[in-house]
Amino acid sequence: MLPMASSVDIERTRLITILTTVALAVTGVILFSGWSGSDGRTAAWIGTLNNTILITHTLRHRDGVMARLLLFGVIVGFVELAADAWLVDVTRSLDYSVSNSTMVWRSPWWMIMAWQIVAMQFAYIGLRLYERMGVKGLVLSGLLGAVNIPFYEEMALRLNWWRYRGCAMLSHTPYYIILGELLLVMGFGALARTVRQTSWVNVALAGVAAGVGIFVSYFAAWYVVEAITR
Repeated sequence: MLPMASSVDIERTRLITILTTVALAVTGVILFSGWSGSDGRTAAWIGTLNNTILITHTLRHRDGVMARLLLFGVIVGFVELAADAWLVDVTRSLDYSVSNSTMVWRSPWWMIMAWQIVAMQFAYIGLRLYERMGVKGLVLSGLLGAVNIPFYEEMALRLNWWRYRGCAMLSHTPYYIILGELLLVMGFGALARTVRQTSWVNVALAGVAAGVGIFVSYFAAWYVVEAITR
């Protein structure tokens, strides 16, 4: 009979899986950015690959924490659709038409999956940093998100996933998106504490709160940046 894995081993394996999806996402966008035919399909391919890895890990290791992270991420992905709709219809700064994708409300269908994976990645990384460093860990995770986002925004434009217009930007990344990312990632780490519990209801509620937090973060960031730059 094989010995049971220790909690430290399980935590290490979980972190390796999460970081693997981060690395694959970065590698994927770099590789596909050189293909002139890229559109929403490449986003869907990357998301599907990473989801396969996350689900395989969950089933193989019977990892309850990862399973709850999956629920957290899926709910975030659906609730975030409201934030996208606001950015598209109210601020008119976000344009998904270049993706040539089937839409769910005002977003390409694969954005649900994209936000699910991003929420899982930053929620778990933020949780680990919070457990190790307290509030400083949450701030650090937020800074990582703020630094990370310009890379993806630049790549998204090259990959024909989405584009921005009519707002103050650092190259092709809106300042309000950078500030919003800082705020919402901090929220992910704080809310992810629920995945350590066994209550699926609490995890679901945390996912809703995180999705609403995306809207609130972008809403606040939009008006702060607009007040400064206009």
